[in-house]
Formats: sequence, structure tokens, C-alpha cells
Amino acid sequence: MPNNRNDTAVSEVAGSILMVAVTVILVALIGVTALSFFGNMQPTRIVGVTAVRFNESNVTITYYGSDKPDQLYWLNISINGARSESMGDVEGTTPLGVGNTTTVLALTRGQDHIVVVGSFADSNKQVLLDTFV
Repeated sequence: MPNNRNDTAVSEVAGSILMVAVTVILVALIGVTALSFFGNMQPTRIVGVTAVRFNESNVTITYYGSDKPDQLYWLNISINGARSESMGDVEGTTPLGVGNTTTVLALTRGQDHIVVVGSFADSNKQVLLDTFV
């Protein structure tokens, strides 16, 4: 009996099945890793805050409101990363009123870097404004 059997077809099918299995496992591992990065994200709030320089030495910070105005209690205003001011209730008992304004002393006659961070009722903090005036 001649040995003309073609056994290569069996190994090609087995190889294809193994490649598909390895691909499915890799996709699952990558998916789990990618989804775990987004598990601890905090909600983003929409808040209107402006900083306007009205003379050489003063900058006015104004709060215009937010999507949940009863949740914002306090604003921390940083000037050039060196000094900070605050606006609102540090203890977190009274929401910040819409239209609240504070004037801070500018540090330079040129452009000052103003960063405003909001503190919310759920203890989350969010950068609300990062600008030069």
C-alpha cells in the first residue's frame, strides 16, 4: 500500500483553531486592561468662571453658575502658583452664590497665571479655570 496520505490538512486546521483561540484571549486581556483605566473617573462638572484684569494690580474672579449650582461650595484661586485666595464656604455648608465676585491682588504687571479649583459637595475637586491674565 503506497503512503500517499495527505496529513498536512489536519495540522493546518489545528493551527488555524489555535491562532483564533490565542487572538480571542489577547483581545479579552487588552479589553479588561483598557476598561480598568476608566473605572475611577470622577464626574465632570460644567462651571462658568472668569478672571479679568481690570487694572495693573487687580484681577476679578467671577462665578457665573454651574450645571448643579447647589453642589459647588468653595473656589481656591491660585496666582502664579505662589499665593492662593478663596471664595465661598470652606466648611462646605453653604453653596456658592451665582454671581459671586472676588478681587485678588496681581503679582506681576504682566501676565499672571490664574488657576481656579472648585470643591464640590461630594468631596470632588475640579480645575475650573486655568488662564493667563
